[in-house]
Amino acid sequence: MKNYLYKQFYRNKAYISALIFLVLAGIMAIYTGKKFLDRNQDIIASSEQFQKESIRKNVNYHQDDLGLILYYVKFNLINETPKLAAMNIGMRDVNPSVQGVTIRNLEEQRYNADFYNPASAAAGNFDFSFVLVFLFPLIIVAFCYNIISEEEESGRWKLLSVQSRDLGKLLDMKLLIRFLAVSAVYFLLIFIAFLWISVPLDMNFLAFIIAGWLYIVFWFVLCRWIISFRKSSAQNALILLIVWVGINFIIPMSSNILIQKFYPVQESLKAVMQQREGYHNKWDEPKQPTMEKFYKAYPQFSRFTVKEDDSFSWTWYYAMQHMGDMEASLSSRQYNEKMAKRNQAAQILGYFLPNIHTQLEGSRLAETGMDNHLNFGAGLKKFHEEKRLFFYPLIFSGQHPEALDWNRQTVKAFRENISADPAALFLPYLLMITILLILSQIKFRKLC
Repeated sequence: MKNYLYKQFYRNKAYISALIFLVLAGIMAIYTGKKFLDRNQDIIASSEQFQKESIRKNVNYHQDDLGLILYYVKFNLINETPKLAAMNIGMRDVNPSVQGVTIRNLEEQRYNADFYNPASAAAGNFDFSFVLVFLFPLIIVAFCYNIISEEEESGRWKLLSVQSRDLGKLLDMKLLIRFLAVSAVYFLLIFIAFLWISVPLDMNFLAFIIAGWLYIVFWFVLCRWIISFRKSSAQNALILLIVWVGINFIIPMSSNILIQKFYPVQESLKAVMQQREGYHNKWDEPKQPTMEKFYKAYPQFSRFTVKEDDSFSWTWYYAMQHMGDMEASLSSRQYNEKMAKRNQAAQILGYFLPNIHTQLEGSRLAETGMDNHLNFGAGLKKFHEEKRLFFYPLIFSGQHPEALDWNRQTVKAFRENISADPAALFLPYLLMITILLILSQIKFRKLC
């Protein structure tokens, strides 16, 4: 019987065509990820060369004024992109992997990003996670929706009931054959990605693989439960497609609207406006209040005095630049807190919807999600402060540009050390799979 079921499945040209379609779609998605990584590396290489050229040109052009040189020169911080990002591009296509900042105000600079096509952003990336989350379930539904109903509609069900002692095992064997076929395609694509993209076989990649496979298991168990109600083929297909549309589109979109309502975010624009107003207003205000606030923030620079009747000094200029950032600091902090809360709300929703959980955890492991974006923002702030504190005393003391070793001002990199949390990653899958197995098993017992 087992050999017959195998032959029956693999002789079906529609099934084989569906598996080939999955393989081709997966290869195209892996190619998209590879091109993304290559383009990202080109941008990083260009940023290193651009920073060197910028420093060289500005040092040659403003030979006697260090403050003016540092007004123009941008220092680049790279958000390192792991190879696993090719499997889940996430937010990396709209958030820059390289951020250049001068030692002037930060809040205005940190929200500058490359322009992108909003239509492409809305559609998302055709990466491996897209194929896994959206296309694999459709093929699974097409394979499983009529396993019972086809037998009943063709009139073979009564014959099978007489010949087979355990119809549940027979149906499970059919499901197992389909599960093995889809799993084989999944692991084939993982192997292709491993060779083509050279993804390191570390714990994050292994966690990514297992999470994706458990998502496939979830859909097979869900199909097992739905078909156990012994509805018609059309009803089974309709129910499963409604579930697919509901958990992939309707529920996420409705939840996103609610999350945006509960955590409205206007603070990024507000921070930029506050920074600009705080900085520009200083031109018309007395210098001493600005300097007192600056000395309070950085007592080590109190020896660099500024007189009220001074026409211009770089000490006062960079002090009022930083004061603009300080006046916008509350809005900036509120923005980060609200974005973190939005992300936490999405993660909680993911505990009940495996597709969202798969996307969010995949982007976390690949360092392409909101967590990475917020952490990179914090790293950029620290990087900006390190540059300011290094150059401030040199500028304030009137150091000559030639006294600096500009070759030491190289591009820096930010890298997260993400580690997989097995409980948080796998438990939502296992709970959902277990519940559906129990529910479907209760129905399957009635088939015997």
